[in-house]
Amino acid sequence: MTALFKNIFGRNDASIPPVPESVKEDRSVKDIKEEVFIEKNPISSDGYSSNTKGILAIYHYLEGDFETKGFNDAMVSPDESYKRENVQLIKYDLEIIIQKVRIYHDSLLKDLDFHILSRSRAGLVDLVEELKSRKTDLMEHIQKVNEIDTSLKSNNGYCERAILSYQRGFTKGMASITQASLLTKSF
Repeated sequence: MTALFKNIFGRNDASIPPVPESVKEDRSVKDIKEEVFIEKNPISSDGYSSNTKGILAIYHYLEGDFETKGFNDAMVSPDESYKRENVQLIKYDLEIIIQKVRIYHDSLLKDLDFHILSRSRAGLVDLVEELKSRKTDLMEHIQKVNEIDTSLKSNNGYCERAILSYQRGFTKGMASITQASLLTKSF
């Protein structure tokens, strides 16, 4: 049988010339760095990581470096109206994130309620208790989001921290411009 295959395909292992070592090295798989194919930092277009959900998205935004943003904005345009507009943008961005979080929480709450009801009917007592515990945690998060929203509307609390940080950076930027342009000149 082996002879038949050799005759059909016309190959004989003895007739195949050996591959030189230099060609074998060229054919080997080269080490390719992981960074070529994998991006470790997710791209985020709205100021926070796209895979951050719930109240953590709000905290992530509020922990941003608003002072550096304010400083850089002052370097672009050291105008008071420009600063006021950017403070408004900080508030609007936070409102958008709060709305996203509320939508996420509402959806999660509906899912929890459904699972609590259906698993309760199935007699899964321990699972239902665990789901109720998760619902309690979610309700606390919803309450905290409401507090942050109230503080945003009254210009105090968490939002005020971001705004003060931005204004501090903007003021530092304006001072830096003055020091670089006027205070270094001799009379």
